[in-house]
Amino acid sequence: MRLLSRLWLPCLILNVVSVLAIFKDDAYHTDWHIPLIGPSIAASTFFHRPNAESRASLIYTLTTRSILAAINPKDGELVWRQPLAESNGTGIACGGNGIIVSATGSAVASFDAANGRLFWENQFSSKIVDLGVTATNAVVVLFEDGAVRLLKEQTGDVAWEWNFVDSTDVPISLHVAESTVTVALSHISKLHLTTLSLATGREVGSPLSVAGHPDIPSTHRALHGDDVLSWTERSGSILKFMPLAPTPAPAFVDIPQDVIETTVVALKDRIAVHYKTGANSWVDIFTVDAGTAVKHYSLQPKAGAHSAISLSTSGDVTYLVWTSTDETLLYDTNRPEILETYPHPQGQSVNATLAISEVVARLDGSWAMRSFVSSWALGFVGDTHLIRNGEIAWTRPESLSSIVASTWVELLDPTTEGIVEDLNVETHTSIGAAYIHRVKRHLNELAEYGPDWVKALPQRIYNAFLSVENTESERTGKWKDFFGFRKFAVVVTAEGGLAAIDVGKNGEVVWKASLVSPPVKFAGISGIYEVRKGTVAIVAADGEYIEYDAFEGNELLRAELGAPALTSALVDTPSETKAVVVILDNGKSVVLPPSPDLGPVYLSIKESSRLVKGLRVTGLSHHPETTWTFVPPASEEITSVVSRPVHDPVASIGRVLGDRSVIYKYLNQHLLVITTINPTLSTASVYILDAVSGAVLHSATHSGVDTSQPIRVGVSENWVVYSYFGDDDVVSTPGGAAKGYHLVVSELYESEFANDRGSLGQAANVSSLTGAGKPYVLSQSYIFPSPIEAFAVSSTKQGITAREILILLPGTAGIYTLPKRIIDPRRPVGREPDNAEKEEGLFRYQPVIEIDPRSIITHERKVLGLKKMETTPAELESTSIVFAYGLDLFGARLAPSMTFDMLGKGFGKIQLVGTVVALAIGAAVVAPMVRRKQINSRWSAM
Repeated sequence: MRLLSRLWLPCLILNVVSVLAIFKDDAYHTDWHIPLIGPSIAASTFFHRPNAESRASLIYTLTTRSILAAINPKDGELVWRQPLAESNGTGIACGGNGIIVSATGSAVASFDAANGRLFWENQFSSKIVDLGVTATNAVVVLFEDGAVRLLKEQTGDVAWEWNFVDSTDVPISLHVAESTVTVALSHISKLHLTTLSLATGREVGSPLSVAGHPDIPSTHRALHGDDVLSWTERSGSILKFMPLAPTPAPAFVDIPQDVIETTVVALKDRIAVHYKTGANSWVDIFTVDAGTAVKHYSLQPKAGAHSAISLSTSGDVTYLVWTSTDETLLYDTNRPEILETYPHPQGQSVNATLAISEVVARLDGSWAMRSFVSSWALGFVGDTHLIRNGEIAWTRPESLSSIVASTWVELLDPTTEGIVEDLNVETHTSIGAAYIHRVKRHLNELAEYGPDWVKALPQRIYNAFLSVENTESERTGKWKDFFGFRKFAVVVTAEGGLAAIDVGKNGEVVWKASLVSPPVKFAGISGIYEVRKGTVAIVAADGEYIEYDAFEGNELLRAELGAPALTSALVDTPSETKAVVVILDNGKSVVLPPSPDLGPVYLSIKESSRLVKGLRVTGLSHHPETTWTFVPPASEEITSVVSRPVHDPVASIGRVLGDRSVIYKYLNQHLLVITTINPTLSTASVYILDAVSGAVLHSATHSGVDTSQPIRVGVSENWVVYSYFGDDDVVSTPGGAAKGYHLVVSELYESEFANDRGSLGQAANVSSLTGAGKPYVLSQSYIFPSPIEAFAVSSTKQGITAREILILLPGTAGIYTLPKRIIDPRRPVGREPDNAEKEEGLFRYQPVIEIDPRSIITHERKVLGLKKMETTPAELESTSIVFAYGLDLFGARLAPSMTFDMLGKGFGKIQLVGTVVALAIGAAVVAPMVRRKQINSRWSAM
């Protein structure tokens, strides 16, 4: 038997990655993906035909997350999307003949409008202010340093360049005509307009100066069309607009005093001005005649400040579409009467902040109208909708692209939740009384549920044999499914929104709520926890404690803590409940709910880049005690502080070696990993501490490190894994670190010798305060072929299943699962493993870890912007549930040791029953023959 194991074990290990890959029929069924793009930028969102032959338009938008995307207006699906350079929420996009051109930061790029393929990209040294596309697809770009450049349509190379004469001029916008481009500049108290030839880049005619003090504050934005230039003056008290005619003349209107936002939308000769106050909004329609603003009419004010307008042309008519919270109105800009009112169905209210529209006049005198709308809600900014003739055809949850924190919420078990009180009665009575009580309860349940169970039994057996999913019995709401795959991830957005996402039902949003009330701006959170069954608690950074019903989204409690929160933690109390400990920036601590019997709680907090401090909190004490401080050596800066996960069960305290001896793991729930960098010496250090005593258990320093790149850390059980970028160009001594991304693993043991507990062997009790001894540490380093955005570790209920390390790969936009034993530091170096090591499952050390595409759980999906991963156990010991967020949302089920506790879809139930039946029939037929033969043989022997 041992000989056979020696033959197949190396083959098993060498193919471990392929074995751990999921089955083909599980891909895209046990995982889900919601691609997001973020809130749209108003001036860079438009309907556009992807090519001249196309009869239908797509929605093109550039978002605050620097994503350029094309959306199918029919169903809201992304046709394509392209990540661009980060630009702090700003950018410009416009369409040409079959192309879409974008500008973010100082980069300009041209894409195929149909499929998003990149045609060309050009990077400049100055930030881009505005751009336009000519009829031949050449691109005119206005830069912050005062330059205008024409980029060739095929390559993006500069065809000509024009620079402002006066360096004090501030560029505002440019406007492309058939053969010229007009550049608008602001200079002290004047607005300069310069016209350039598209062919040569030379000035055409004399520059025009307009007296005034142009400014465009953030609360008064102007959407510039190619035919009209608009701006505000005197801090938004005067609005000016000027048609770019051969002899332009500006016109102005006074902005009412209580207006907080003004939007100008111009199309052809019509100028629509949208005013918003804190309570309502209205629209004025203007034209400009000889420098005078002619007001044609004013649309009646609408209650509520959240509405949006857009202009659209169909034939010779320019239509105005006004989307308010409860209805959409259609106007002909030539007259004030409403052409059509489209009330939104009940429950489909939209607080619109942006809208673009398409209107088509039908032959019967009616209109077909559709609007792409971006909405606002407390805590949720940027959700997009398509309103088709007043009804919301689809919605995209773009506000969830800004999730900053999350926590898991366990759902209720319907088989036990209804009898919790009965079980408590049985627990607190005598054995005899509890037995009698249980028998009575079973009899009552049999009488109540038995007939229905028996009635449904044939259908359940039929479905089970044919692997038919019984969707009628699928649990919803707050009830968990049989295997515990359904769990809620309660998330917090950057704007202060709180939402519950059903990870087991393809990311369905169950409810939404807001943590803030206007005009208070959300300051972030210190922590989010499940404090009781069905209750989540949020500790806001500004010093507020809030509890919500995790199943319904109702607010349960809101309390002021008295000062901003620095850090918080969820701890167990002696009464088997949970409490939240909060450290405030005034040096005090708060325990919620108050727990007088709370034992000492130890927390660590990063106070600066040079100091990490340990704190001790007890009972109702409001003054935490500083127990230790960590200050790194001179010139080192602390970059991260990572602790061991709260749920991290350990199935075995030791590791069995090939010769049946045991090495004992150094298990410490208070492991704390601190990383530091020294930019001067290009070094990175990793310190493993005991968070209770502050003792340094292990430290390692790496030279030749690119300190400008982040160091990622993961902690679990008795091991630590981290990555950094080694750059041999910065190493001053020969034999420095290899250039590339390094993956380092360190395992902690009680002793370096087998069957030895080290300093802990004779101790009856071990405490970090009295000294738990220092561990023996084994480390090994590997070259990894990709940067790493984040680490996570698979989590199962009992910790029996083998661990897998989840690695977020920003380069390939995927999540890679790496079995922990692949990076085992005990792998033999420079030699083949001996027989004992083979028994243990070790194989020869190789310095490079290759990425197997079969172990990427996102499969072929292009997942963008993921920043963090969370794992939680299912009811099955084999399965871990994964939820990842950042820009996109992704969820999956992971089975590191395969689903050993659940039958697969391909299990032959019918064949099994058929085999048993055939054996039974065969035994029934053969048994008389055997019995007769035995009887005859006895007679023959006589």
